[in-house]
Amino acid sequence: MRILNAKLSAVIGLAAALAAALAFTLSWAAPAGAQTQTGTREVIVGTPGFTNVGGLEIITKAFEAETGIKVTVKGGGMDDVKKMASDGAADAVFLPADEMDQVKDAIKTGTRKHIGRSYQGLAVMKGAKVPDISTKEKFIAVLKTANRVMHSRCNGTPGGPGCTKTAYMLSSLFDLPEMAGVKHAPSPYGEGGDALARGEGDMAVQNISQIMKWDNLVVAGPIPEEYGRYLDAVAAVPSKAAHPDLGQQFIQYATQPGTFAIWYSRGVDPRKGKE
Repeated sequence: MRILNAKLSAVIGLAAALAAALAFTLSWAAPAGAQTQTGTREVIVGTPGFTNVGGLEIITKAFEAETGIKVTVKGGGMDDVKKMASDGAADAVFLPADEMDQVKDAIKTGTRKHIGRSYQGLAVMKGAKVPDISTKEKFIAVLKTANRVMHSRCNGTPGGPGCTKTAYMLSSLFDLPEMAGVKHAPSPYGEGGDALARGEGDMAVQNISQIMKWDNLVVAGPIPEEYGRYLDAVAAVPSKAAHPDLGQQFIQYATQPGTFAIWYSRGVDPRKGKE
């Protein structure tokens, strides 16, 4: 997937229009009477940040508008969402495929659904020249021109409280032999894109969906796929969910073909990724 300014702007515009239209034009298999049973009906969705800002924050609003069913999003780290899956605190959970595998015994059979591949990308300041990073060689060459490439801080055991899965994925990129000579630094607080938005560097690596929350940043493109710096997102209904029917309904809605442009505009490609 290649994301450049003009193309990205066009897709974002399409996604915004689609989000508005979802409440009126898309067809999907909803239980009979779903639009009339309002009020106390509520579906609880557990999600880490990369899928929430990667499309769910748009999709949940459209789902509420079309069905009248309230969506409560419970955000958190991946360990938090896995706990929601295990104890049934959510009706639908979104996680990377390998993280969902860790709680597979807590998932209702037949409900796991593919979302797409969520890419980590390179960000530059708005107004700066947008570099071509479409190959490994071009990506490395671009990084070596930077005065400082910002990335997430990783303290402690990879995957632990001080070094999340994504933080390790990004900080360890600079341990590769071919990255020798790249000037880089961990963000004092927040992620790499957050530090770049504060003016603490001239480039940053971060999840594309989370780069896009900053008006003063531009996504140059995804980190070349050969580096494996991506998350393959899936969704499922926990076995202990209080409202498994609503959880399944929400997942079906979020993965219908009409939502492709929303996910894609936030750096998630539904055509790729593990199931």
